[in-house]
Amino acid sequence: MSRTSDIVNDLRQIQTGYGLMSLTWRPEPIPKDIAFVSMKRVIDIALERNTKAFFNVGEFYGLDKINLILVKEFFEKYPNLRQHVIISCKGGVDDKTLSPKGKYASVIESIETSLKYIGGYIDIFEVARLDTSILKEGEVYPYESFKALADKIEEGRIGAISLSEVNELQIRSIHNDWKKYLACVEVELSLFSTNILYDGVAKACSDLGLVIICYSPLGRGLLTGHITPSSTFKPGDFRAVLKRFQTDSLIKNQVCIDFLNNIVKERPEDQKCSLVQLALGWVKYWNSREEFKGAKFIPIPSGSTVDKVNENFNEEKGKITEKEFEKINEFLKTFQVAGDRYEMAIN
Repeated sequence: MSRTSDIVNDLRQIQTGYGLMSLTWRPEPIPKDIAFVSMKRVIDIALERNTKAFFNVGEFYGLDKINLILVKEFFEKYPNLRQHVIISCKGGVDDKTLSPKGKYASVIESIETSLKYIGGYIDIFEVARLDTSILKEGEVYPYESFKALADKIEEGRIGAISLSEVNELQIRSIHNDWKKYLACVEVELSLFSTNILYDGVAKACSDLGLVIICYSPLGRGLLTGHITPSSTFKPGDFRAVLKRFQTDSLIKNQVCIDFLNNIVKERPEDQKCSLVQLALGWVKYWNSREEFKGAKFIPIPSGSTVDKVNENFNEEKGKITEKEFEKINEFLKTFQVAGDRYEMAIN
């Protein structure tokens, strides 16, 4: 069995993964000692469940490779835990402009730089965005980017490929050419961002048996209940420039939060859960649906404290009923989200 196959098998045992972006890509990075405790708790939970933990990291998640350095220093402190973690690393972009750098040499450089800073081995690597500026005639994705990834797998430097922010045609085309190296697809999915369920992305993943890594499953904080129409954001918090997080949009989006909170309140006392757990439960419930039976949905919330990690990874409280799932989906049919995923606010 290939290393890629092993990674896919391990991924399919995982219910919830861990996104590390918000530990470092923020105005004030989480202090290292606090981050370490949270990271270790994620692994401890995985060990209790006899699965691997999943860490989603990024070459550009903060200044000066701080995200990768955090991971490297964590495993220097806990070297025996590395074997219990699948690390998926995102790169292939310009650190300053965040524009894609998909040429063969650029992807090779990104992989080698990430390996240097993170130390050791990277299980899964993904180019954050496909570099459409280098497409050759007839291509729907930059072939040379994936040639670089495949070459590094053959060298034993990385274990598998993840796709990121791709459409249905790109998924099917890349799978056709590189399926032996392909482990998963990372795309956004939350109650505020359901696009992949209807645009062919989830269907393609199901048809091809691909794991779906669901980033921002809590709507960049909207589904925590801690963001209200009166909320303000610190300088440097990118949500401050998104239309979805402006006061008028937050007022409109609060309708969804209120609806979900009512579902939480209607639960029997012995089945109480938080808004966060309901939102994560909705993502994971898609695993039981016939529509996408070939896929595997894994939400990757963050968690900067042990309490947040415990809340996010509580699979028992994170289970929702079919009735709740259907009720939520019926609501979503008529609810109009204010502000698209990356729509900028107009001053």
